[in-house]
Amino acid sequence: MGVMRKISLFLFQLFTIVFAQAQTETLTQTLKGTVTDKNLLSPISGAYVKIDNDSTKVTMTDKNGAYEFKNIPVGRHKITATHIRYAEISIPNILVNSGKEAVVNIQMEEQVAAMKGFTLKGKFNKNRPINDMATVSARTFSVEETQKFAAAVNDPARMATSFAGVVGADDGNNTIVIRGNSPAGMLWRMEGIDIPGPNHFSSFNGSGGGISILSAQLLGNSDFMTGAFAAEYGNALSGVFDLKLRKGNSKKREYTLQAGFLGLDLATEGPLSKKGGSYLINYRYSTLGILSKIGVNIGGSSTLFQDLSFNVALPKSKFGQVTFFGFGGISTQTMKAKKDSSLWKVKTDRYNFFYGSNTMAIGSTQLLQLNAKTTLRNVLLFSSNILTDKGEYYTNTYTETYTHWRNRIGNSKIALNSTLNHKINDRLHLRAGVILNHWLFTNEQRQLDTLNVLRTYLDNRGETSYGQGFAQLKIKASKKLTLFAGFHSMYLVLNKTSSFEPRASFRYEVKRNQAFTFGYGLHSQLQLPGVYFAQTINADGQKVYPNKNLNFSKAQHFVTGYEINFTNSTRVKIETYYQQLYNVPIGAEANSTFSLLNLNDNYVAAPLVNKGKGENYGVELTVERFLNKGFYYLLSGSLYSSRYKTLNNEWYNTRFNGQHALTFTAGKEIALAGNKRILGFNIKTLWYGGNRQTPVDFEKSKLYNTQIRKDDQPFTDRLPDYFRMDAKISYRINHAKYNSIWSLDIQNSTNHKNVGGSYYDVDKGEVKTWYQTPLIPILSYKIEF
Repeated sequence: MGVMRKISLFLFQLFTIVFAQAQTETLTQTLKGTVTDKNLLSPISGAYVKIDNDSTKVTMTDKNGAYEFKNIPVGRHKITATHIRYAEISIPNILVNSGKEAVVNIQMEEQVAAMKGFTLKGKFNKNRPINDMATVSARTFSVEETQKFAAAVNDPARMATSFAGVVGADDGNNTIVIRGNSPAGMLWRMEGIDIPGPNHFSSFNGSGGGISILSAQLLGNSDFMTGAFAAEYGNALSGVFDLKLRKGNSKKREYTLQAGFLGLDLATEGPLSKKGGSYLINYRYSTLGILSKIGVNIGGSSTLFQDLSFNVALPKSKFGQVTFFGFGGISTQTMKAKKDSSLWKVKTDRYNFFYGSNTMAIGSTQLLQLNAKTTLRNVLLFSSNILTDKGEYYTNTYTETYTHWRNRIGNSKIALNSTLNHKINDRLHLRAGVILNHWLFTNEQRQLDTLNVLRTYLDNRGETSYGQGFAQLKIKASKKLTLFAGFHSMYLVLNKTSSFEPRASFRYEVKRNQAFTFGYGLHSQLQLPGVYFAQTINADGQKVYPNKNLNFSKAQHFVTGYEINFTNSTRVKIETYYQQLYNVPIGAEANSTFSLLNLNDNYVAAPLVNKGKGENYGVELTVERFLNKGFYYLLSGSLYSSRYKTLNNEWYNTRFNGQHALTFTAGKEIALAGNKRILGFNIKTLWYGGNRQTPVDFEKSKLYNTQIRKDDQPFTDRLPDYFRMDAKISYRINHAKYNSIWSLDIQNSTNHKNVGGSYYDVDKGEVKTWYQTPLIPILSYKIEF
C-alpha cells in the first residue's frame, strides 16, 4: 500500500507539472485567406478583417483580396470582414490548430446603393447556401461537419442524413432518398460541372456506393439542395450535391497522415512555384485491403479500395485563374469458395464471386475577369464509371474453375460548362451559361451456355450528345425582398427531345431574423443510358431499341418556407413542398405496375412508355443550434407521402414511401489545457418509417424454383420502422509543431437489427429475412503538420 501511495503521488506530481507546462506554453498558428465578391468571385481589395473584435488584430486585404494573421492562439475564433461597398460579415467558431495554417475564405455581398452609408451587419449563415441564386431547400455544409457528425466518416452523403427530408436507403452504402424520390434522381457536381457519383462500390445508376472516394482533405464548404433548384442545375429530380474543392497552401508545405479501419490516408499540399499557385494531393488505400494482403480473413471476402484526388491551381496569368482537378477510385470485392466439397451446402458455395468498380473524373477550370462587372468561368471534364461482376465455380476436382457469367457496364462522358456572371448594377445580377455533353455507353454480358461455352448474349454500345442552357436573374427589389427568375433548357440529340424549364423564387425578410421563402421549378431528367440503349431481339432476329425514343422524366416543384433565428446560433425552419411528377417511364403493358420512380440500382430493358405519374408532398421541420460555446445540435423531422400511378390508373406507394423521419444530431466540445486539447462527444439518432417491398409469392416461387414477387401488389409490404443510434468520441491534441486526433466512430452503437427485406431462398425453399448492418466501430488516428 505504501508503494502504491508513492506511485500515486509521483503520478499526481508528474501530471501537475505537465499540466502546468501545458498551461504556460502558448501555441499559435497563422490564420489567412481571401475575400471575394460572392457573385463574381473576384477579389476584394481594401477590406478590413478583424479577429475576435480585437482592435489590435486588424488587417486589410491586398490587391488579390488576401489577408493574413500570424501568431493566433490555438482554439476557436471569430473573424469579421467589413468594406464600404459590402455588407459586413462575421464567421464564428473558426478552429485554429497548431499543425496546419487555418485558411478562411470569405465571400461578401455588395450593398444596394440606397443602403450605402448604413452599416449592414451580417453573419455566416449555415442555413444559406454558398450559391446566392439558391433560395429554398438549400444549405451549405462544411468539411468539419463531415468529420464531426457521428457515423458520417468524412462522407457528404452519410452526413446529409442529418438533414430534413433525407433518409438513408441502405446501411451498407451511402445511397440517400430525398423527399421520397428515387436515389437515381440525384445530381453530383464538382467545381461547377456534373460528375459521376464519387463513390467506391458504386451502384448501377451512379447515385450511391459503399463509401465516398473523396477525402475530407480535398473538400471545401459546399452546397446541398433538396428541391426547386436554381436555374443552373439541370438533369435532376430529387437533389443536388454541389461540391467545392479547396486549394492547397500557397506559401507553406503541409502534410496529413491518417490511419484507421477504413484506410490509410496521405495528403500533401504546398506552393506550386515561386510565382504562385498551389497543389493539393490525397491518396488512400483501404486498411481492409492491407489486412487481407497479410492473410487476415475478413468475413470470407476480400475488400480492397484505393483512390487518388487532387486540385492544382496554377499561378494567375493572362489566361486568368486556371486549375486542374480530379479523382479516381478503384474498388473490388472478392469472395472465394473453399476447396472442400463437403462444405458446399448449397450451389453457390462452390462459386467465386468478383465485383469491381472504377470511377474517375479529371477536369480543368478557368476563371476570367472580363471587366469590373463580368467574369467568365469555363470547366472541361472527362469522366468514366466502369462496373464489372463475375461468377466462376470450381469443378469437383478443384483443379480449375469455369466462368459462369461475366458482366461489364461502362459510362463515360466529356462535358464543357461555360458560365457568365454579370453584375448589371448593385440590384441586378445575371448568371447564364451553356453545358455540352457527349455520352458513351457499353453493356456487355456473357454467360455459360449448356455446352459449357462462355457466350456473349448482350453486346450493347451507344453514344449520343445532349446540351443544356440556362439563365437566371437575381433582383434585390428592396432591403427585405430578393427575387429570382430564370430558366433551364435541355436537348437530347439521340431522339431530338427537348425541355424548357422555368424557375422562380423569392425571399422576403420580415425582420432581420425572420424570412418567408417560396420557390417553383420545372425539372427534367434524362433516362439512364442503359434504358435508352437497351437492346432486344425482335421476331425477325434483328436488334431493336424499345426505349430509344423515351422523353425526359419531369417534375414540378413547389416549396414554401419560414425561418426564424432566435439567436445568432439558434434557428427554426419549416418547409412544405409538393412535387408533381409526369412523363415518368412505366411498363408498356396495361396491367404492369412497373415505374422508374422505384428504380434503385438496376437497368431496365423492358419496353416503357412516358405515361407514368407521381407525387411527393410533405412538411419538414429543422431546429438547429450551430456550434456555440462548444455545443451544437440539429433536430430534423419530416412527414411525407410518395406515390405513383401506372397505365391502370391506380395509385401505389413508391418503394421509398416511409412516411416519416426523425433525426437528432448533437455534439459537445470540451476544451482542456487552454485549448491545447479538445475532447469531443457526438451522437446521432435516426428513426425512419420502413421502406416498402413487393411481397414474395411463395407458392409460385416454390413451383418454378426461382424468386417471384406479387407484382399486382407493388410495395404493399412495409418493413418495420428503422432505428439506429451512432456515437463518436474524439480527442484532439495540439503540439508545438503538429496536432493529432484520435477518434472512435460507432455506427449502430446499440447493434439494433433493422430489417432490410425478404427474399426467396431457392436452395432451402423458404422465404428469408435479411438484416442491415450491425454495430461497426471505426477507429482512426490523424496527424497534421
